[in-house]
Amino acid sequence: MSEELWCQKADREAAEKVAALLQKPMPSRDDMRDIEEFDPWDIFPIYGSYDSAFDEMAIEVLEELKAHSKKRDDLAAEMFREMLCKMNLCDYGTSPRVCFPTSNFEPLLPAFIEKWKAYSKMQWGD
Repeated sequence: MSEELWCQKADREAAEKVAALLQKPMPSRDDMRDIEEFDPWDIFPIYGSYDSAFDEMAIEVLEELKAHSKKRDDLAAEMFREMLCKMNLCDYGTSPRVCFPTSNFEPLLPAFIEKWKAYSKMQWGD
């Protein structure tokens, strides 16, 4: 299998994980987490659901990706972009050298952002 085909498959499978996550219902209670309920951090290799700052940063970076812009350049945002790239949800361009969503992930971004915002609001309040 050629390298290009392997990358396309990896990008598709990564987006399929996000699509499956979006199908999960919102948590009905905040004191007991059910693995069958939506938690945006389930697709990531870290547990980010213990601090509202994690959610705030992730949502802001995802909104920037959706808008094809880059405003945050702090270490947390850069590390989150790197994680998205490592997980085949984003890639880096050559010029300019910025992170952008893969063609498979980009259509999922609006729903992912909105559901993550609702999750964060439920988890942390306003």
